[in-house]
Amino acid sequence: MDRLVRLLELAYSSGSVYMFDVMHLGFRREIQEEESRISFLRAWCVYVEDRLTYLDAVIFELELCSNDISVAQVLVQLRNGDGVVFADAIMYFKVIRDFEADKLAKLRLFLQISTMHVGLRRQFAGRFRAV
Repeated sequence: MDRLVRLLELAYSSGSVYMFDVMHLGFRREIQEEESRISFLRAWCVYVEDRLTYLDAVIFELELCSNDISVAQVLVQLRNGDGVVFADAIMYFKVIRDFEADKLAKLRLFLQISTMHVGLRRQFAGRFRAV
């Protein structure tokens, strides 16, 4: 039933009784939907890149404090064994950073594939229109 409703809506929106015009409008809408998903993926990539930058800064500061305890003592009061806490925190943030880097690589790959897919859809819609 949903498909019939969509077909009727496309026919009404195209303002034409010809299937050719209805199909062309349907292809254009699919392309627009895919482009909005690509826009979302790009924004998500920027978010993950910002998160990676933040995690790099946190790791750098923790390593600085771990390597130079006098820097850490300016910031916090240290007790015996706090060196282990720094090492654990560094490992924890590095694991998170590696996960985020892997996620970014996969997002970029998905973005690249999606962009190629939209290009193919545009080509098809262009050939369809040229007929």
